[in-house]
Amino acid sequence: MRNTRVAKRYAQSLLDAAIEHDALDAVVASVRLVRAALAESAPLRALLRNPVIAAERKQSILRAIFAERVHPLVEAFLHLVCLKGRENLLDLIADEFIALYNQRAGIVAARAIAAVPLPDDLRARVEHVVAQRFGGTPQITYQVEPALLGGLVIECGDVRLDASLAGALARLRKQLLFLNGKQT
Repeated sequence: MRNTRVAKRYAQSLLDAAIEHDALDAVVASVRLVRAALAESAPLRALLRNPVIAAERKQSILRAIFAERVHPLVEAFLHLVCLKGRENLLDLIADEFIALYNQRAGIVAARAIAAVPLPDDLRARVEHVVAQRFGGTPQITYQVEPALLGGLVIECGDVRLDASLAGALARLRKQLLFLNGKQT
């Protein structure tokens, strides 16, 4: 909980600086690049979370990875985060920054999970449902999870709309167990 609050403060500061320097789009793209690198590289995440490695070393590694690939404001921000000893929170900070940006831009981030890849017409319907239900402009990440057996699950914030076959079977099982327990 505390780490999330700290990450949100850093993210808000970066967002404010990006707006102040009229570089919001470039900073958002840079933060997404940093977040993607962190998501893809377990060794990088482990390095940033390792308290034995000096902050200066972490900073030089981040500089080597991201120099000239990110906006100068983000490069300076990465330096500040290392200087303050918060590099272990970089992935959380990036997530909070993107969430704050999405909120400001009226973007609704959602995840659609299906048993098979969705065709374009169904993707359009999912986007329409998300826009209607949650407002704003939907930004949907699609995932395939065969364990759903069929149907679709949409997750948006704290809301989970489960129209999957696996979900229906789980609910049916729960009802049957409840009824069976009531009768005995």
